[in-house]
Amino acid sequence: MSYPVISQIPLEPVTKQGFLSKPRRLISSLPRQLPHQRLVFGYDGTFVLGDRRLRGDEPHVLYGESVSVVDMSKDHSTTINVPINSSGAHDFTIAVQFRCTVEEPIEVVRAGLTDVTEHLVTYIRAYHKLFELGRSHGLDEVHDLWTVVHAQVKAYATLVPCALPGMTAGFAGLDVHAPDEIAQGRRHYETSLHNIQGEHGLRDARRKLDRDFELDEQDYLQVKGHSANDFARQEAALDRDQHITGAAEYKDFLSSGPGAADSLYVTVPGLNGQQIADRYAALADREHSAAQRKIQSEYELQVVQARARADVVRAAIDQGLFNETAGKELLATFDEVEPEEHVKELEGPAYEPRPEVTAGDADDDFFMEEDVRG
Repeated sequence: MSYPVISQIPLEPVTKQGFLSKPRRLISSLPRQLPHQRLVFGYDGTFVLGDRRLRGDEPHVLYGESVSVVDMSKDHSTTINVPINSSGAHDFTIAVQFRCTVEEPIEVVRAGLTDVTEHLVTYIRAYHKLFELGRSHGLDEVHDLWTVVHAQVKAYATLVPCALPGMTAGFAGLDVHAPDEIAQGRRHYETSLHNIQGEHGLRDARRKLDRDFELDEQDYLQVKGHSANDFARQEAALDRDQHITGAAEYKDFLSSGPGAADSLYVTVPGLNGQQIADRYAALADREHSAAQRKIQSEYELQVVQARARADVVRAAIDQGLFNETAGKELLATFDEVEPEEHVKELEGPAYEPRPEVTAGDADDDFFMEEDVRG
């Protein structure tokens, strides 16, 4: 679509339909105009701007030779492409943007300004210095060249405005492009480089994640080991405390009174009925033997004490401390003691319960102390 004249069509003469009817051009045969467009009619060697509402019997409509549709939009963007040389065999392409506005549609049509791009290209080509700017730049220096070209074209458009009949065109900006094949190669290179960098970055990220996982696992194992050691120490301390408590309880139980050790001996966990009976029998034998030994030792002690007193009495008789008749009677009493027969009376059944004999139950002396010095 051209700009600012969208279209131009010739108009056929209007034929009279009847003798009394007035000639009228059908409005439907005219181009449709949008809100930002206006119709310009060529009529009688001049141009006339059509109204928004047409009846079809206006002279310029009825007898017009042509009609043009003019774009009246404000700041219409128009871009032109101009090649300039580079330092190599290929050329840069300068894409210059203009903001265009139609001020006088009749002047535009009269000047034949159907496509403004041709006039804008001529306007840019008039700036000869522009075509020397790229000779010192390679195709990979597009960004540097853009800075130079933009400044030069902006200054040129400011000092030498573009003069177009019936409209204005102001500089809006520009882009600098490398040739398509170079741009495609550059895009392919940058895409490949981006992919390679992405793959390397992905591997680096994966290695970092693996390393972080290993460090976390080592920390977990270390913490787990410390926890296990702490638990083992706590368990050992608890066992030690339990052993100490158990030993103290056993000690208190053993010192609680006679027979405690024997009860503990019989009530060991895990014994069956026969084992318990055997242990009770062994305890009975041990108690009987202990009682026999205790009574025997006490009787022998009494015999020794009686003989020792007899020796004392004899020594007293020899020294004449009391009469001989009384001393002989005492000595006869000591001589009648028969330890063997007394011990035989102590024998009894192996499992017969014996009363426990303790010190002080029997009198150590067979005779009451008396004054033998009479």
